Amino acid sequence: MPECLHEALQKIIATQPKGRKPVLVSSNGLANRFILSRWGIRPSQRRRYRQLFSLVRKQCRSVFQYYVSRGWVEWDTTSGNHLLGVYKFDEIRGNLILGFVPIPPGSEWKLSGR
Repeated sequence: MPECLHEALQKIIATQPKGRKPVLVSSNGLANRFILSRWGIRPSQRRRYRQLFSLVRKQCRSVFQYYVSRGWVEWDTTSGNHLLGVYKFDEIRGNLILGFVPIPPGSEWKLSGR
């Protein structure tokens, strides 16, 4: 799992009240965070670094498609094991938006038949 996605999910889940509310993350938003953290290039500079943004966005889309096909994500921390269900929320002009749902330990989680 990319470190910037991992940090974003941890931060959002920690501030969110308990429950099964989904956390929505877009592939373009993840690409922007990655480029900002790695090279310090802001999204407003996209025109100048067009090729970089294009390549990173394609990679983020492929990572997101992998997570959708897998259906879940988990990581281990010192406080325990975190398990998130993953589903495709929307796709707009190539921007893939995924929903991440925290799954309580010991429960079965299945995608709805949408």
